[in-house]
Amino acid sequence: MTTPMSRCWPSLMAWLALCATPLHAAPLAGGFKHSGWYQFEVVVMIDTRAETLESETWPLLPTVGYPARWRWLQDESTRMALAAAHPDAVVASSPSGHLTVRLPAPPPPRWEAPSDLLTEGDMSLIDQLIEISQGTDTASLRLRETAAEDAPNEPAVLTPGPLLPFEDIAPPEAETTSLLALESLGMAGPAPQPDSPSINIPFARPAEAVTLKPVSVTVRPIPTPAPFVQLPLNQLAAGLTRYRRSSEDEVVASASWLQGPDSNTLPILLETDSDTGYPSLQGFIQLIPRDNSWRMGLNFWANTDGRYLPEIFEMPEPPSSPQRITFLEPEIAVNLGMGGETDSPSDERGAPPARPEWPWRHLIRVADTIPLTENRLRYYDHPVIKVLAIWRELSWYELFYRGKILLDSSPVAPVSAESATHALPPLPSAPAPQG
Repeated sequence: MTTPMSRCWPSLMAWLALCATPLHAAPLAGGFKHSGWYQFEVVVMIDTRAETLESETWPLLPTVGYPARWRWLQDESTRMALAAAHPDAVVASSPSGHLTVRLPAPPPPRWEAPSDLLTEGDMSLIDQLIEISQGTDTASLRLRETAAEDAPNEPAVLTPGPLLPFEDIAPPEAETTSLLALESLGMAGPAPQPDSPSINIPFARPAEAVTLKPVSVTVRPIPTPAPFVQLPLNQLAAGLTRYRRSSEDEVVASASWLQGPDSNTLPILLETDSDTGYPSLQGFIQLIPRDNSWRMGLNFWANTDGRYLPEIFEMPEPPSSPQRITFLEPEIAVNLGMGGETDSPSDERGAPPARPEWPWRHLIRVADTIPLTENRLRYYDHPVIKVLAIWRELSWYELFYRGKILLDSSPVAPVSAESATHALPPLPSAPAPQG
């Protein structure tokens, strides 16, 4: 007799066996293991509306400052915009993201002699020198070959031109007879006598000359992407678009970049360029590896008009934003003539610019450290300053796929690129971030 328990027993045993066996994800083709390259995406926003600033009491005299060393992300779009605005200048970007615009030197003014400086005799002498410098026709002094119609029954005769005093007429060359084969080998001697024995000189059989054609092979390794270069958002792009539709926060910085295993951990400045030297938000982030993960240090301060404070309030001005773009004037040495002195810049960057005046009255600072988990969105919520951050590790497949794109886009493609690298399928999309 079969009971309900006996009927479900095989299914239960199969379920227990399945649960007892550890489940492993199927390995993906292409070596999807740790590459040591990471992609970070950070978005910084501020809310400086009056109702937000007046909702809380802020510290009156916060202390802010920049670290001794920092870096910017290399912004290729800004470099290209500067190159388009100054086509004659040389625009360069340093590894730390600093942009230098070296302006060209203006053309020297054209010198024109005053009308009363030269006399008629001087002008006549100058004309003679110009005529002499142009040279004279010396074709009549060269050896001429008579035409065939002038001497139809005689071979062409060379008629020498007039001789200069130091030239001599070379005597006609005596007719020379061509050497015999043995004489050309250095074995010429008296004519052989009838009774002298004959000499046989063996010669090697003529062989075809071997021509070696050199073969050049060009091999280049697949390059890795450049670290700390500004990239468009990937994982946070869609979410940020939806966030801005329902929020009045101002996006100050949205940055994405790659960094490799040998990249340094210098603080990264995330600021907007400002003509006053004091943008609405100043500060930086710093990423520090911790146990196969990352921790991100936040150090930002928002400049405000201070309407929430009494009118008599004053505070020391904070440090201005570091100058990211430097314009270098051409080094032109001006000869003073009297003493032989020159006036040239002593340093490439010149004197440090004057510190701009702080156009704000107060600032609100945020200094904190937050842990980051791979592929998990981290939202740092503050009434004024808000930060979104996410990171993920690139697989070897993605890393070499990006290198393959760089290799194909280079101006000189290697000969063995197609034979050494197989065509890669499209790069799979990144996993969606988890909240």
